[in-house]
Amino acid sequence: MPSGEHESTIEAFEQFPELPVWLLERHYGVKVRGFHHAVQLPTEVRQLVPATYHADAMALYCDAANRPLLAAVLEVQRTWDARKRWRWKEYICHLEKEKRVSAALVVYCPRPAVARRYRRLFETEGVSLRLRPFIFTPDDVPLVVDPGQARTDPAVALLSMLWHRTKARQAFPALAEGMQTLSPEMGEKYHEIVLAGLPEALRSLWEDYMATMVDREYRSKIFRDLQARGKAEGKVEALLTILEIRRVHVPDDARERIRACTDLDQLGIWLRRAVTATTLDDVIRE
Repeated sequence: MPSGEHESTIEAFEQFPELPVWLLERHYGVKVRGFHHAVQLPTEVRQLVPATYHADAMALYCDAANRPLLAAVLEVQRTWDARKRWRWKEYICHLEKEKRVSAALVVYCPRPAVARRYRRLFETEGVSLRLRPFIFTPDDVPLVVDPGQARTDPAVALLSMLWHRTKARQAFPALAEGMQTLSPEMGEKYHEIVLAGLPEALRSLWEDYMATMVDREYRSKIFRDLQARGKAEGKVEALLTILEIRRVHVPDDARERIRACTDLDQLGIWLRRAVTATTLDDVIRE
């Protein structure tokens, strides 16, 4: 099962697409000229035989006119797996064929020794098709402890905390300062990614820091939104449980619609209807 260390980095890459672009430019001199925005792509790679593989993330980087500039496969590799030599080539070939654009393989290895093994693996390809992965370790992104730097590049400050998770406490003041340059909605995303990526022992320390040191109005907005979301999720689960008990069939598209609803009043209406409903239409009719 993927760890918080794994999932939080992928979430950061997906939420803040400028991070892979920044890494490529800073450490490998790969410039994505004209980059404006990114589009997240499906991660499935299908074969002729009945098999489907999933990359951690795939993205397409586009200019302001939505023209593709570069595609990327984003992988977090915590341990050694020799099969990646072939699997990663499949991902890149699939992406370049589908999107008709060059694709980069961006790999984050939390452990430098693992990174070294992968670098050596791809340096000795022999006559095989050469793959050039862009491999990063925590050493490539120093821990951001300067509040000024965090205000300028809050996404980089976030990534640095995730990649130096055991030393994250040193970066709390800087990241919290950087978050206050963001909207409360974006700050909420940062907060959740930090909680997912930190070791368990540091999560409560981060929450305590946010509760005592961050601007009260900004903090209140973040936690108010989180609380509302938690209430909505609770009502959604209650609604689906009632419908299951009453043997009301809920198709996948309707289930997705219900789970996507965050309006507490609307969920309350659906809950009251569900108690006596015999069909799904009795519940979610307009």
